[in-house]
Amino acid sequence: MKKILFVGVMGFGLVGCATSPDMQHASSPLNEVAQVVEIEGYSKDQLFESSKIWMAKVFNSSNNVVQYADKNTGSIIGKGNIQYPCSGFMDCEAFGRDVVNFTIKIDTKDSRARVAFSDISRKPLTYVKGGLNTNIGRDVPIMQIKQQQQVKTKMESIIQQYKQDIINQKSDSNW
Repeated sequence: MKKILFVGVMGFGLVGCATSPDMQHASSPLNEVAQVVEIEGYSKDQLFESSKIWMAKVFNSSNNVVQYADKNTGSIIGKGNIQYPCSGFMDCEAFGRDVVNFTIKIDTKDSRARVAFSDISRKPLTYVKGGLNTNIGRDVPIMQIKQQQQVKTKMESIIQQYKQDIINQKSDSNW
């Protein structure tokens, strides 16, 4: 009876492992997420200044984020990070404290801006396993398809927030 119960429990455990979600690896890491945002009625200079304000608000201090800003070309380049956008219990337990690092570039023209995230990597939480520090906090490329989709979706939502905030900045100026 104990053997049957043992085999049943082991079989149930193996079925649970067999039905776990796929951790499929992509053929290449997530390199870039970019989108052109149409914002009618804005000049290149207005979009440039509004973009600098947006970066200061989103990243708490644009001085620490902005690496390069040229009003003549309408380009802003900065470094930033976001919390890894986990979903579900297992994903959040494994990766919920990780950080996604990136370079952000905003190019402005009259009535539009291109927002591009590049150099995208994940910085796992440093942890100790068996008395050894197995991860020294180094950046790793995002190679799993599910993680790439989650990070891409989060970055696309940041771009939509950018557009909405730029529009709100103009409406807030009428006080």
